[in-house]
Amino acid sequence: MITERQNDILNLIVQMFTQTREPVGSKALQDLIASSSATIRNDMAKLEKLGFLEKAHTSSGRLPSRAGFQYFVTHSLNLDSIDEQDVYEVIKAFDFEAFKLDDILGAASNLLSEMTGYTAIVQDVEPTRQRLTGFDIVQLSSHDALAVLTLDESKPVTVQFAIPKNFLTSDLVTLKALIDERFLGKAVLDIHYKLRTEIPQVVQKYFKTIDNVLPLFDYIFSHLFKETVFVAGKIAALTYANLAIYQFLDNEQRVALELRSAISQEQMTKVQVAESKEPALSELTVISHQFLIPYRGMALMSLIGPVEMDYRRIVSLINIISRVMVAKLTDYYRYLNSNHYEVH
Repeated sequence: MITERQNDILNLIVQMFTQTREPVGSKALQDLIASSSATIRNDMAKLEKLGFLEKAHTSSGRLPSRAGFQYFVTHSLNLDSIDEQDVYEVIKAFDFEAFKLDDILGAASNLLSEMTGYTAIVQDVEPTRQRLTGFDIVQLSSHDALAVLTLDESKPVTVQFAIPKNFLTSDLVTLKALIDERFLGKAVLDIHYKLRTEIPQVVQKYFKTIDNVLPLFDYIFSHLFKETVFVAGKIAALTYANLAIYQFLDNEQRVALELRSAISQEQMTKVQVAESKEPALSELTVISHQFLIPYRGMALMSLIGPVEMDYRRIVSLINIISRVMVAKLTDYYRYLNSNHYEVH
């Protein structure tokens, strides 16, 4: 569609504009493009005619249009690039003792937001893809108890609940036995289906009085169906977008669903430049990147920002943070899965 020289000119203008926020003139490109100023001006005019550049009102320079950014992302952006200048800072930021998975995922979202000035979202493995590998009930008092659910042999979820007034102590034992029999080893998606079809049919066989049993099941397991989401830089969104994005970010489950649906399982990284069907994101860039949580599956890191972002550095930062985070996660799970104490 465009010549190699025009492509080089567009790439340079995108790079220079995202770093300086100033329109780029032909003279600024002369030392970087082996052509005369007149030739460069002609190519810039052609790129403008094609809709990839826009003429600045206050000078003779050009700046990339939305279509220009889209073309650059599609044809020139290396999604695997890494700029070593940020590696040390990222490694240093992850130099802390993590007591739970959330510490690491939350640190990643905060770091990406701080280093870019934009909004970063990190999502745990999709709930429906996780498996219930452990379940226990700890009675705290005569009135309340704690359900401890373990996903994928490594992620604990605790749910405190009020013991129904019609429950006997033996009913808690029965509840655990029923869950062990019907749910252990099952995917969360299967558990959701069983709660709607199988469990209502069998509770009468296990409990003398079934009042409050089904609502208790729903309450305990509803926590498994929600995305674990870490949003950082929500206020920063007001610097590059309107109030709609801030309101959108307030609903974390909606955010998680939208971001997850924007990338396929086969894609590691996807860049959407003003292409989202979600109205709050339609004028913005959304970069999504999948990363591995060891022993559990693929999680998602996303960045939301303006179309006029420094794509090369942003993609590099996402790659660096995800790789350092995966190394941190590997150490974390290796520690969890090792035998620290010898039992006699």
